[in-house]
Amino acid sequence: MKFRDCETCMVYGTDNKPLSRARVETDAKDKVTLYFNNYKLRSVRFKTFVDFYDMQQGLMRARCELVIRKNVNKDMAEPWMADVKVLEVADVFQRQKDLRVRVNISTSFTTDDGRFFSGTIKNISAGGIFLVTSQALQPETRFSFSYRFDGEPCKATARVLRARGATAGGFGYGCQFVRLLPETEATIRKFVFAKQVENQKNPERRL
Repeated sequence: MKFRDCETCMVYGTDNKPLSRARVETDAKDKVTLYFNNYKLRSVRFKTFVDFYDMQQGLMRARCELVIRKNVNKDMAEPWMADVKVLEVADVFQRQKDLRVRVNISTSFTTDDGRFFSGTIKNISAGGIFLVTSQALQPETRFSFSYRFDGEPCKATARVLRARGATAGGFGYGCQFVRLLPETEATIRKFVFAKQVENQKNPERRL
């Protein structure tokens, strides 16, 4: 597995729950080494899944063998490190061609200047949303919202790119996410992918 622009990842435990974030380093031979700020780790060798956040290629989930050990390099702040052997790439959620799925998510939003308004997200991708609201918004208006995507809480910020005119329930706006945290982007990407798979299996459930 070759990265193009990967600096962070999420390591899962043997229970398939998130264990710790880590900084990613690769050398000229594509050897992968992880560095952890988490002080609660211990020396261990195990096999697990790792989500690598590559800014060019997207979310890359791989099954890996990790050897976690103390970081003896005193010039580094991270107390733990891990040697990584990639066993197989399980999934790649492409960044260049973001999947977009229809949804019907009603929630509240807050603009940068503190205004609150309600609206409904009608479709979503890892790149942005289509929002319907009775609130008039100007291009470049920024707003934030929180939502639990399949049980995982996320907070995201977006900006209005364009207005699509009046629709049922208000005005429609095409919006782009702004500076998503890698773990938030990964959660949204997995949510979108799962919805697409669900729609393919059950076309009558499509909105």
